[in-house]
Formats: sequence, C-alpha cells, structure tokens
Amino acid sequence: MAGHSSAAIGLNHRPEAVFRLTRLATPFMTSTPPAPSRRPPPTGILARRLQHAALAFETGVLEQVLAREPDNVEVLAALAEACTRLRRYRRGLELDRLLVQRDPDEPLFRYNLACSLALTGELDAACAELLGAIDRGYRDFAHMERDPDLRRLRRDPAWQRVRERVARLGPADAESGGGS
Repeated sequence: MAGHSSAAIGLNHRPEAVFRLTRLATPFMTSTPPAPSRRPPPTGILARRLQHAALAFETGVLEQVLAREPDNVEVLAALAEACTRLRRYRRGLELDRLLVQRDPDEPLFRYNLACSLALTGELDAACAELLGAIDRGYRDFAHMERDPDLRRLRRDPAWQRVRERVARLGPADAESGGGS
C-alpha cells in the first residue's frame, strides 16, 4: 500500500532489489527463475493477477527468510510492506509492531505502524503513532495527506490533533521532507 514506504531502506521494487531477493530466495526455490522476456508486459486483469502472485510468492519467501533470520530488520520491513499490499493487515500490523519494538525512535517505522493501525480500524492508536512519528522527525506531510492507508484516520476527529501538530511545526519544518 502507499503508506508503507520502503524506499528509505532500499526495498523498493527496482531490478537490483528483485535480484537481491532472488538471491535470498534461491535456497527455497525448486527451479531456476526464468530469464527476463523481451515481450511487452501484460496489462489489465492478467497484470494484476501476475503482480498479486509475485507478491504472494515474495511474501512466502520473506516469511521463510524471517524464520531463519528473525533479527533481520530489512526482511521484517519488506515483509510488513508485502503483507499490507496483499491486504493481510493483521500480519502487517504484527510485523510493524515488531519493527517499532526493535527501533522505537525510527520515524518511518512509527509512520508505517500508524498506517497499519488505521487500516485495522484502531484510529486512536493510529493517531498516537502518527504523532510519535512526527515527534521523532517524520516530515513528509504531503504524503501523509494523500496516503490511502490513512484515509479512515483523516475522516476521524482524531486527525485534527495531527493537523494541529503539523501546524505548530511551521512551514519551514513541514517543507523539509524527512521520512517516507
């Protein structure tokens, strides 16, 4: 989902990230991955189904890697994002809570936890975590205002507390763009 930002820790889906994941996945694969095709990529429903299947596969691989390397924060973050994108919100929430336990001062982990809480309907807790992310340096307020993961929270009266905190920071701090 849009709220779970992995770019800050280098996990966005660029070819080198996919290559790194494939290297991690190799011990679990039963066959060699096919070479990339020069055909145009599929579109429409086929593209969505293939993307979903790839994400489900990635999630399975990441779960196995996490079982072998439970302290690997990069794997935890990638798995949390993948679960959220697959709409496995409860598992994503569980993983985001683990990430915050591991590094309570990381604003991006707090932001992603706020997104997971909002997606599971825990709006007061989501607001508290979002305020915690802001207090720890999260500054991508433009993203926060349009993030679909926070849609329910933005409709809740608790969102006013977030707006007030952002307003107190002032425009210079709000434009600095940290986080995300």
